[in-house]
Amino acid sequence: MNRIIKGDFGYLEKQMHWELIKTLILFASSFGVLLIGILIAGTKNNLLTIVAVLGLLPAAKELITCIMFNKAKKYSCPQRLYDAVQEIVAPDGNDIKDHDQEGTDVGAEDILLVVYDLYMTSQEKDYPILSMCCHNKTLIGIADWEKFDYKKAEEHIRIMLKQNGHKNVAIKIFSEQEKYISRMKELKEQKAENREVDQAILRLMLNLTL
Repeated sequence: MNRIIKGDFGYLEKQMHWELIKTLILFASSFGVLLIGILIAGTKNNLLTIVAVLGLLPAAKELITCIMFNKAKKYSCPQRLYDAVQEIVAPDGNDIKDHDQEGTDVGAEDILLVVYDLYMTSQEKDYPILSMCCHNKTLIGIADWEKFDYKKAEEHIRIMLKQNGHKNVAIKIFSEQEKYISRMKELKEQKAENREVDQAILRLMLNLTL
């Protein structure tokens, strides 16, 4: 079984659980050190108390991350959308890795590059995107949230792409699954011209998300 990483289906849910575990371990470690210090010295006025207090700093930071993922997980890609995408990406039923974070080859040129569970953050607002696909510098995505600002999301993505050297990228975020799937089918009919660029674009999208 492949490890779930950023961009995989189910990432937000899985990562929230992992962040919760890390948070509990860090807080438990700090309180454990505090208790040991009290048991040894007979008072809380000892060096281990300072160590325990300092240990609360990374624990608090991890708690904030855990809260953010708990907020984001409700915007996870639904199973129905994932299944519909997989019918296009992997019609034979093989659960392939259809994106790349490390720059390595991910398979045949006709396999669309797709990522899931993107919770994109910016200074103004957050943009939860269920899935994104990039093919021949055409970047499409789908968001299903009544307060989602599609125009601002597309403009934010366009700015981020330009700042990182990616110009003339066609961007469209859909609100309906049928239109997203239909566009994916159209893209799949096109021969891949520069797969490395498409990979770099999706890698940047992942870097902009939780």
